[in-house]
Order: sequence, then C-alpha cells, then structure tokens
Amino acid sequence: MAVLFPATFVVIWLLLPLASSRGLLPVGLSLVVLAVVFRLAELDVLFNLAKLFGLTALGFWFLSYFETVAWAVLIAAIIPWVDAISVWRGPTEYVVSEQPGVLEDVSIGFRIPGEPTSSSATLGPPDVLFFALFLAAAHRFGLRVAWTWLAMTALLGATLVLAATTDVAGLPALPAVAFGFLIPNADLLWRALRRRGLAPVRIYGRIDAAMLDLDADVLERSPGRIVLLTREQPPRNAIVTFDAADGLLTLDSEETLHVHVHELAN
Repeated sequence: MAVLFPATFVVIWLLLPLASSRGLLPVGLSLVVLAVVFRLAELDVLFNLAKLFGLTALGFWFLSYFETVAWAVLIAAIIPWVDAISVWRGPTEYVVSEQPGVLEDVSIGFRIPGEPTSSSATLGPPDVLFFALFLAAAHRFGLRVAWTWLAMTALLGATLVLAATTDVAGLPALPAVAFGFLIPNADLLWRALRRRGLAPVRIYGRIDAAMLDLDADVLERSPGRIVLLTREQPPRNAIVTFDAADGLLTLDSEETLHVHVHELAN
C-alpha cells in the first residue's frame, strides 16, 4: 500500500504533458465505457486502470474551461465542504452504508494481490478527477507541481490511514486534495489573485517606428472585446476590439493602433 498508492498517482504526473491535448472528453468517456467492458469481463486490474485513466482525462478536460488560476482556487475552496456534506449526510453516505457494491464499482481500489477486497483502500471518482485537475492546474499556471503532487498524495494517504484505523465508515478525501493544492502554492496564488486573478496577455504592435510590447491582465472579456490593465508602472487601461488574433487597441482612451494579442499561461 505504501508503494502502490503513490505509484498510482505518479501516473497522473507522467500524463501532464497531455493535459492540454484536444479530444480529452471523448477519450475520457471512451475509457469509462472500456472500464464497463472490463468490469463485465471480470478483468479487475484493467477495470481499475481504465477508471484511473478515464478520470484523469476528464480532470484534464475540465481544466480547459479555467481561464485563470482564480477558478482553481474557487473550486478548491468549495469542494471540501460539498464532499464533507456528501460523505456524512448525503449520497456518498447512503452508497457506503446501503450500496457498498456500487462503491466498489465506481471507486479506484488500492488492493495488494492476495488481500481480500474488504481490506483494500478506495477513492471515489471525484477524488481522482480533482487530483488530476489540480495537478494540471499547477502545471498550467506555473505553480509548484512537485510540491503540489507531494502534498496531495501525502494528505490523501493520511486520510486513508485515518479511515482505516478508526471506526468511521468513510472520510471525505477532497479536503486533502484541495488543501494539498492550496497550501504549497499559497504565496503564488495570493500573488496571482492580487493581480485580480485574471488571464495575462502580451500585446504586440507598432507605434510609428517603435515597437509596442506590453504585458497586461484581462479585466473583462466579451465577444470581440477585452479590457486590459497593463503591468507597467504606472499601469494603464487598454481596450482591444478584435477579430481573431488581430485587434484594434485603444490605450488610455487616446492612442489607437493595430496589435496582436497573445494569451499566456497565468
């Protein structure tokens, strides 16, 4: 167990280069269908692996909707409370106590060959999905990937040990995932949120014979228009109306010029 558990989550780390790939949703759903096939064929190891890879792909896909790191912080602040309610008073509590077979089918099991199923530790689908999401968020937004992985893995392991050594039927695992993401990145996240937690961009253009090269944060985004705050000192407001990659920039409501706007990872 001490080796199997971290080895399982190393797989998600190794898959990080694929986190920005296209087609992650159909890949994830296909792996879920494949997991059902393996379950019907009673191929337990392949069943577990298909669930792991499928949930990882879905976690990576979910991250594609996060424009800024602020969304990851918001989700990390909410899910511990939702999970705690679900485990102690909600659907998870019902499944654990009344439908244990369903729990075995949907969860990821950490079972050493030869040990009975009842003694194996398990994590629910949201635990694995959000582990993948937050690890990919650390990678995408320039946070501490290694420390994030280590903190989430250690806190999840501590949660499983606590659940196994107490009389509690089940403990929420998402708080471990959320705090494992927030704690090692607290200073970087605070710095990003102080920049209003908004997506950084770089603006390229030409003013007469001089080149314009500015870093800025997105304050407001709507179809065909973005409002920016430059990172120069003092900062200036800018509005870009655009079609595709080319934009017409109005800087401080005065200068107007054609620019290219390139979005950066936060």
